[in-house]
Amino acid sequence: MRRLATFAWHTPAPTSVDEELALFDDGSAWLIVRGPRTGAPAIGTYRFEPVEADRLALAAAGPGTVDFDLLHRPASGARAALMAVADRVASGARAKPDAVATFYVQALDSPASGSLALSLAVVASGVRPVEFRLDPEASSVVFGHAGQTVSWSDLPSLAAGFVSPDAVELGGVRRTARIEPGAYGAIAFDLPVADGASDVLTRLAGWLSSGPPDEDGTGRFAVSTDEAPVHG
Repeated sequence: MRRLATFAWHTPAPTSVDEELALFDDGSAWLIVRGPRTGAPAIGTYRFEPVEADRLALAAAGPGTVDFDLLHRPASGARAALMAVADRVASGARAKPDAVATFYVQALDSPASGSLALSLAVVASGVRPVEFRLDPEASSVVFGHAGQTVSWSDLPSLAAGFVSPDAVELGGVRRTARIEPGAYGAIAFDLPVADGASDVLTRLAGWLSSGPPDEDGTGRFAVSTDEAPVHG
């Protein structure tokens, strides 16, 4: 397979969007999500076959990378038209997961003595195993109320990676996780919780190994889970 064109969407922190669409000569388009722009708490790869007109329009823009500035979108002209095609193909790809990890956080009980038990879960989807490793030192847990941050903590030191319901250690902390489609696992830990917090989310960072066919390296990812209620 030969790559014909590449399209990238980026924004600076704190949103940290990092997505790439790669078009190949077999007619496939691969979306690589390391920093989602949709708000979905998912990273990984998606494979899609665009219609001929969209494929030709994207191929004509290659072979180099076309960067799209999401903070200053073109209002009209050829670049705006090209961005619309790339956006359409990327949107179609999101419905076709190839190797995707989706993260969730959940409070396991009500706060007791200022501490809260939490569960960080991952679910794999697609047709290939998804491979990733967390960077706990670059990850955090955020407690909030009514859309405002109440407190935050670094992700604590984790003794093990994600564990399946059958008590199989899946990795993801000190070694790369390789999770089959449909499989899932969780990590439980305790953290202090501030008075007044009504919800919690995690901001996760790490390394994503799953990529398109012509890449065999890893890339940094950053993703936030949806907010979950803190039971009081």
